[in-house]
Amino acid sequence: MADQNQTQKTLPAVEKLIAEQTARFEAAVAEMNKLQSKSVAQINEFVEGATRVAQEQIAFAEQLGGEWRKLVLSATRNAADLFAPKA
Repeated sequence: MADQNQTQKTLPAVEKLIAEQTARFEAAVAEMNKLQSKSVAQINEFVEGATRVAQEQIAFAEQLGGEWRKLVLSATRNAADLFAPKA
């Protein structure tokens, strides 16, 4: 009889502990979900920024190459004019 009384007193306490632990675990998982979402957003921002910088660098290299070709062509023409016989 004493065992039944003790069991009846202990059972609600154990159920309460299990419910509290479950609530804590659910809160921890929800917090992990928030942190994961933030991390993914930050990584996306970083990748977009890096992509934009890379595209700007490629565009600048293209522009620089075009200017270099113009200068080489101009220098070649000037050199050709120096050595070409004048009429």
